[in-house]
Amino acid sequence: MLKPQDVVIAIKLLQVREGLAVPTYAELALALKMSPSEAHAGVRRAVEVGLLRRAVDSPGQMPLPVRSALREFLVSGVKYVWPAKIGATARGIPTCTGVASVASELGVPEPESPSVWKHPLGTVRGETIAPLYPKLPEVCSQDAWLHAWLALVDILRSRTGREASLAANAVQRRLP
Repeated sequence: MLKPQDVVIAIKLLQVREGLAVPTYAELALALKMSPSEAHAGVRRAVEVGLLRRAVDSPGQMPLPVRSALREFLVSGVKYVWPAKIGATARGIPTCTGVASVASELGVPEPESPSVWKHPLGTVRGETIAPLYPKLPEVCSQDAWLHAWLALVDILRSRTGREASLAANAVQRRLP
C-alpha cells in the first residue's frame, strides 16, 4: 500500500528529468531525511502502483517517475487518499500559497496569514497543515524546488475552487 512519503520520493525523482544525476538509494534517503531502507521500500511501492517505472535498458538503475500517472494521482487522487489536516495557528514553514514562488506561479497574492507546516524553526505564523510526512519541513527548508512542488500538492490536498483549479493546472503544466 502506498504511503505519503512514496509520493514525495516520486516528486523528488522528477529532478532527474531536469538535469540532476540519478541518485542512489542512499543519496535519495539523505536528501529526504529518511533511512535508505525507507527510501528503497518507498521506491518499491511507487513502482508497484505505477508512479515509477524501471528503465528497460537499465534495470539496475533507480526507477523514474511516470509523469502521466503522477500527474493524474496528484490532480485527482491525493486529496482523497491524504486530505490535509488543518490545525490551530502556530509558527512554522509556509506551504500552499504562502510559498512566494507558488503564489507567483498561480497569479495569486501571498496571504497575510499563510498555511504552515508546524516547525519550531519556522518564521511565519499561520494555520497549520500536517505535512505528508513529518520530516518535510526540514527537507523543504533546504530544497526550494521540492518545497514549491509540495506546496502545490498541499493546495490540492486542502483547497477547493479557484486555488485548487490553479494548482491542478500548474501540475499539468509541470508534468506534460
